[in-house]
Amino acid sequence: MLKSMRRGINLPGWDNPDESQRPTTAQLQALRDRGFTHIRLPLDESQLSRSGSDAYLDQMFEEIILLLSLDYAVSLDLHAGRTIGAMFRDDPQAAERHLGDVWKKITLRIRLLDPARVAVELLNEPDMASELWWPVAGRLSADIRRILPATTIVVGPAGPQRHEALAGLEPLDDANIVYAVHYYDPFVFTHQGADWGGADDPLSQLRGLPYPAKLTDPVVQERLAALRAAGHDEAAEALRRSLEEPWDEMAMTAAFDMMSGWSERHSRPVIVNEFGVLSYHAPRQSRLDWLAAVRADAEERCIGWTHWDFHDGFGLIDPGTGMPDPDILDALVPEVR
Repeated sequence: MLKSMRRGINLPGWDNPDESQRPTTAQLQALRDRGFTHIRLPLDESQLSRSGSDAYLDQMFEEIILLLSLDYAVSLDLHAGRTIGAMFRDDPQAAERHLGDVWKKITLRIRLLDPARVAVELLNEPDMASELWWPVAGRLSADIRRILPATTIVVGPAGPQRHEALAGLEPLDDANIVYAVHYYDPFVFTHQGADWGGADDPLSQLRGLPYPAKLTDPVVQERLAALRAAGHDEAAEALRRSLEEPWDEMAMTAAFDMMSGWSERHSRPVIVNEFGVLSYHAPRQSRLDWLAAVRADAEERCIGWTHWDFHDGFGLIDPGTGMPDPDILDALVPEVR
């Protein structure tokens, strides 16, 4: 399973109510032909929390079978909104029981599937303190292990699953766990132009930021001056602070060295289960250069990776052709020439 998780894609939208907006078999086959081997399949916790969740479980199972038929390995990633965090703040024991109930539904559906091809990920970006999440993760893993004795379990640290958070943790008491981090640094570069945080979100005002970059670069100074002239002082300050240290290979390498150091120290595998650049306003070549650099740093350290995402804002599908963008494929899975 770990070998299959070396090169992956996240697949949000697989369960879109509008079937025309779901990933197509042709798209998935093209990516498999190029060398992608792993699909991270986000599962909607709200759908699984309802009494009538059988239809969603049926849909999930059919999607898994399709992906397996295309020769992908699949990891089932429980994706929850902020409701889980609120539940853990209000009543941690009830929240843990709720997660256990959701996972029991999932595991009973997949218990006969090949554990060399299907993994389970406890919770995406747990919205709670690390000291609360890690013991819960240990108990949930033990509960899942009773139904899935040989299946790989994927666990990440609390919050945005940063590598620094993983570095401060001890592995759980289970040898068949892969530890997942997310990598989006520098955040103001990878999320420039993000529009889901509201009009007052500084990220929404950022655009045209290059990678690599340093504070003294003329293009950066032009962006800072334009932001201040437009009255976007908070966005300008966020950009200035981010560039107190250059956006370059040295900073990225230090992050991946931290991941590989933890992996080697504890003899436990690490995967970068999300990384990507929002396409709205990032310069295309900078986006490609960043993706290629992350992929190279991960692969040099035997760390698997899973690109975020498929065909949304961070996607690797060309909206013009409806097929994988060849330049992004070259950045992620360069062809041997």
